[in-house]
This record gives sequence, structure tokens and C-alpha cells, in this order.
Amino acid sequence: MFVQFHLDSQVLSTALEHAPGMQVAVQHVDSSSSIPLRSVFWASEGDFESFETGLGVDETITDSRLIAENGDERLYRVHYDLDQPDVDIYEAAIDSDGVFLKGETDGDGWTVKMLFPTRDAFNEFREACAAVDLTVDVDSIYSKPFSGSGDEIALTDPQRDLLTRAVQVGYFDIPRETTLQELGQQMNISGQAASERLRRGMETLIRETVTEETLAEEENSNT
Repeated sequence: MFVQFHLDSQVLSTALEHAPGMQVAVQHVDSSSSIPLRSVFWASEGDFESFETGLGVDETITDSRLIAENGDERLYRVHYDLDQPDVDIYEAAIDSDGVFLKGETDGDGWTVKMLFPTRDAFNEFREACAAVDLTVDVDSIYSKPFSGSGDEIALTDPQRDLLTRAVQVGYFDIPRETTLQELGQQMNISGQAASERLRRGMETLIRETVTEETLAEEENSNT
């Protein structure tokens, strides 16, 4: 189960206050016996000198290092302070078999995407966050990864092609710019075949997006 949520963590907040507009995208997190939590992230869209000054005074971390530069992006490594609640929830994620996939921030909390084996596992993680006063607001829950492009949704190629064409020629416009018969002719199929393919494609989209988003709303309403 893939879950994307907003987490009101304060990690790097001071550094980001020094560099308004800076975007941070975490690539990797881990820990060791001597390091409570390490994060490796790309930073972009801001003033790096100001950001690095902020890193030097940010009390949510104990150490930082510039690892690499790539055009207008820089790769940094930071060590979290042991007292940060994020250290506790990282351990909770491991206990729940959660897998970190992505974390992004511009200074206003974090948008995080993780994989959990079950809904109960995610709920355990969420309870651990609440125990250290971190709020999890679910944005979306999917049974498989979803980027918004539709590539990961289980549409067949003919369904995807027909849905795309239907949008392009105004089938969903009000009033409609074309008919199912005309749409079928453009795809070299009958109007009846176009109707059935369109219905199956729409059903798949609804099951894998709207239904999962409804589950996310239910998750938030139950907290």
C-alpha cells in the first residue's frame, strides 16, 4: 500500500528560513550505531550560500556536508539531532516494515511517500507519529504507485489510447464535440466497441484513483 501524506516535521526549517524558495527532495535515509538518522537530499531553487549558513545554525541537525553539485542543484548529507522526533518515527517505520520512497519540503512541513505492507502497519506508524506529537495528514492511498501520468494505472494500451483521444476530440466537453460512433471510427473500431472500451477504462480509473482517494479521506476523518 502506497501512502502519501503531509508530516508537520520541523527538520531543516531554520535552514530553509534562511533561503526562501529553496526546495528539498530527500533521496535516502538511514542510520547506524553512531548516527541516529542520516538524510541525503537534493536542494534547488534557492540561494545556496544562505541555505548553508542556515544549516550551520539549524538545531534539528548536528552536522551537514555538501556531497555533489549538478548544475543548479546540490546534494547534501545531514545528521539528525538525537532528540528530533523524526528519529523515533524512523525506527517506528522500520518496526512497521514501512519503506521510505520520497520526502519533499520547501519549509512548510514535509510531503512524504512511503510503502506499507498493510493498512494496519500504516496505522501503527501513524500512531507512533502521534505519540511524538507529529501529525500525519493523508493526501492519497494507492494499491500501486501513481505519479499522476496514468502510466502506473492498470489501463490497457487500447483503453489509454481511447481515453486520450476522447479528451482530445472533446467527447467529455459540454456540449460534446463528437459522438461515440465518430470516436470509434477514429480508432478503427465500432461505436459499440468504443462504448465498452471507454466504460472499462473509466471504471479502472475510478477504482484505482477516486476509490483510493476516498479511503485517504476516511483515514483523515477517523483521526
